Amino acid sequence: MREIFEIANVIAKEHNIDSSAVIESLAEAIKISIAKKYGEDSVVKTSLDTQNQIFNIYIEKKVVDTPRKHNEISLEEAKKIDPNVNIGDYIDVEFDPEELGRIAVSTAKNVMSKMFKDLEKRVTYEDYAKKIGKIVTGEIWSVGVYNDCIVDFKNAIGILPKKEQSPGDKYVVGETIKAYVMDVLEEPKGVKLILSRTHPGFVKELFMKEVPEVRDGSVEIKAIAREPSKRTKVAVYSKDSKIDPIGTCVGAKGTRISAIVKELGDEKVDVIRWSANLSIYIKNALAPSKVSYIELFEDEKRAKVYVPDEEFSAAIGKMGVNVKLVAKLTGVNIDIIKESEMDKSIQEEKPKETQKTKEEIIDELMSVESITENLANKLYDSGIRSLEQLKTLSLDDLKNIKGIGEKRAQKIFDVLNQTT
Repeated sequence: MREIFEIANVIAKEHNIDSSAVIESLAEAIKISIAKKYGEDSVVKTSLDTQNQIFNIYIEKKVVDTPRKHNEISLEEAKKIDPNVNIGDYIDVEFDPEELGRIAVSTAKNVMSKMFKDLEKRVTYEDYAKKIGKIVTGEIWSVGVYNDCIVDFKNAIGILPKKEQSPGDKYVVGETIKAYVMDVLEEPKGVKLILSRTHPGFVKELFMKEVPEVRDGSVEIKAIAREPSKRTKVAVYSKDSKIDPIGTCVGAKGTRISAIVKELGDEKVDVIRWSANLSIYIKNALAPSKVSYIELFEDEKRAKVYVPDEEFSAAIGKMGVNVKLVAKLTGVNIDIIKESEMDKSIQEEKPKETQKTKEEIIDELMSVESITENLANKLYDSGIRSLEQLKTLSLDDLKNIKGIGEKRAQKIFDVLNQTT
């Protein structure tokens, strides 16, 4: 039955299915048809040699003197197959599909049709299951009664629920759309993708697409906080001191970040430097708003952040969006407080370095071996205001400060550890 391989190859190409799986389905369909014609007690066997394209079907029959049932064979006929067979033995007899008849063939076709649909659905499901956590592109098919967006993927349907849509997005039937795959469901009618355009993973995947260094892992996205259509904050980090993670993500003249912003409907995207030092991390996340002092309660995961009075509104952000995103990004509950409202007790307890001039801080930093005046100025520009603060930095934090090479960072780190 070499013909079955030709049929299988045609079907496999039409349905984008592996041909061996098609042959197995065809064999199963024939088995069911034989059982339907000759009875459920029929023992049907198949032999498949893919390499030589040989496919045979056998029915197990009992050797008897006078056959009366379909699953019996005479001794004379049986010995033509196996000369050593005896009465009472069972022998596999090759089956000719033409014996099935019109009704059985029709049954086989129906069974095969269902099997192919199930097989195609399974292959489709497995393909899309690999895309969970990735971005896919489809065509908007319709917008439902409850504003759920239906997306066509040719061999699957995507559902973009209203709650997963960005308020700034507009959907037009027939246009293409990018969306993040949250889940894939295998349902009776086909494969369904549950989509999102608000999930933080959507933003991360956009960075993966636009920034090669994020894609290859040399720049790592540590955290993402987003208020769809309003603002997104992305904390980035690189172990390689030669790589500026922020500049890398923004791109020359903002080309990389602009592509991401455009896909997000011109939503504002802040790329900030991640730090293992929570105070520095909070300060970075609030930039460009200036921070006067941070009273951190690390065990309680909260912080009081004092800012100059004129910076208060910017730090809070419109409708509190900025401070809300900082809290999400850092995992710390943030209270923004005007500097003029700072308690006297805190003023007194406030570290002395906040009262020092820039020149005094530079001199203090230069007391550490390997820190030149030029380097001390760079440390100051990165937000370091005291030797004590410098000591809280990890080796990775030091490497990420622009202007410090890996060897110098290691040397400064070693010196600081010896003196603590």
